Amino acid sequence: MTDIAAGSRRAAGRGARQNRLVLAALGLILTFLLGEGIFHFLLAPNMRIENIIIDNDTPLRRDDLLSAAGLRGQHYYFRVDVEAVKSRLEALPAVKSAWVRKIFPGSLHIVTRGRQPVAASFAGGDRTLALAFDEDGVVFLTGADVPDTGLPVLSGIRFEGLHAGMRLPDMLKPLLADIVKLGKSSPALLSAFSEMKIVRKGDEQFEVVLYPVYHRVPVRIEGELNVERCKAILIVLDALRQEGMLGRLEELDFRAEDIIYRYKEG
Repeated sequence: MTDIAAGSRRAAGRGARQNRLVLAALGLILTFLLGEGIFHFLLAPNMRIENIIIDNDTPLRRDDLLSAAGLRGQHYYFRVDVEAVKSRLEALPAVKSAWVRKIFPGSLHIVTRGRQPVAASFAGGDRTLALAFDEDGVVFLTGADVPDTGLPVLSGIRFEGLHAGMRLPDMLKPLLADIVKLGKSSPALLSAFSEMKIVRKGDEQFEVVLYPVYHRVPVRIEGELNVERCKAILIVLDALRQEGMLGRLEELDFRAEDIIYRYKEG
């Protein structure tokens, strides 16, 4: 009888402890849910962006970037859409790429990388306007903003409705890529040509007439502009100069394996 009573007391004790554990767990859950509710409904909507860190290598000023990103004035941490901010920044002609990240509890980190000019050109009209574009063919600098750093000049391009952010025809991208590659591997060779004139042969085809800096004879090419071809052109021009033939030539044609010498009329 005593054993039965002792077993009943132990069972009752275990039951009481289990009930207390259940109540404690429910209390923790309710406390957590209450805390979550307070945070999401009371604290989070009022958490402000107090600090905006900008790492920028474009010519744009901080205020210009903030205005374009839609971040002027006061903004709240959980209401800032980083993808929307990124898209707005990358819509700027001078910005090639942007990266945006929120840092809890109240900071925003923005990184913008600018476009680099690879060539320049001139648009006609009432007055000639200088412009520069990057390897993607995006016009992002105009007028006095175009650097005077010996960029190769691309001529023969018609600009209709010129505005910052417009793109050159896609067919010119291989040439721009060649210019970038040549500028990295042999900048002296690239600087040996002051102008590259685009001569269209169709909707998607074109030739290039190169104008050497030190030889007054234009050179017509088609296809890739690389180190080997540029060296060959300069070697031939130098040999012709030594032979005193440059003054008689109107153009050199490097479009085929055999070089064609075009002489001036008369």
